[in-house]
Amino acid sequence: MEEEKNLYAVMGVAREASLEEILAAYQRLAPMCRADSENYDPTDFPIQGLEQQEYWELLNHAYRTLIIPEIRARYDAGYPSEELPAPVRSRAESLALCCSVAIQPPPLIEPASEQLRPHSVVIQCPVRLEELFYGTRKDVSYQRVVNIAGQPELIYQTTSVNITPYMRNGEQIILRGLGNRIGAVQGDLLVVLRQFVHPSFSAKGNDLVCNCHIPLSVAMLGGIVAICGIDNKTFRLMLNEPYPLLPPLVKVIEGEGLKTRHGRGKLVVKFWVQFLPVPTRLRDETANMLRQIENAYTRAEDAYN
Repeated sequence: MEEEKNLYAVMGVAREASLEEILAAYQRLAPMCRADSENYDPTDFPIQGLEQQEYWELLNHAYRTLIIPEIRARYDAGYPSEELPAPVRSRAESLALCCSVAIQPPPLIEPASEQLRPHSVVIQCPVRLEELFYGTRKDVSYQRVVNIAGQPELIYQTTSVNITPYMRNGEQIILRGLGNRIGAVQGDLLVVLRQFVHPSFSAKGNDLVCNCHIPLSVAMLGGIVAICGIDNKTFRLMLNEPYPLLPPLVKVIEGEGLKTRHGRGKLVVKFWVQFLPVPTRLRDETANMLRQIENAYTRAEDAYN
């Protein structure tokens, strides 16, 4: 269902809505669409044209997703609460991937043909994520056809490309007059930026996404985890126990993503539990401890019921 992609619209609140506003929206809409309500009118709801039971289920799904900050952060980061993301690579695997597959596939961007002159040359310029963050100047070499003594000749040429901090993977830079020269027509040079796979971060628009693996002890008991940003700034994030049942746990740090003309995007940190094999000499002790924890919860639930 298309409406499920925007749970804020289901509740009729803005993306920046506070928890109090989300709760108030639910308390206002829920009595009108619950199963025993006889006053359901589809035109009274933010999204119209849905059956009563359909809106009731969608509203509850939206409320459960947006009222819990951790799950809401996952949803805002692009992971609907009912879906699990694909397995992530470890830092070692990412480094190996970076060496074996050097260039990260960019979004498909068609060259603006109406802006390029005939006989233009298109080349790729590999860049690191740090170069896109700080900006840099890179030399690129390519082949082009020029007229020498009235005859076309293929030559090698090197030119410099200015990369600003606001450019992104797949960005196109047109250098006028540096393409092929066929007769009296002088073509252009189109440089397309191609970002290397980064071992720690991936770019999503203006945001940076970082995967962090935490030990089982932190997932169960909570603790402080240190995160290093792309500019080597260190953040100490407090993780409260217990770890959510639907991984990953997501924390969002405002203003620590890629640079924009008006500031910076967000740093989205996704925490994954790192499960280590239990040494043989500790298996019995570990099993007894886990059973004690499980039994304690069972007794607590029985006492509550």
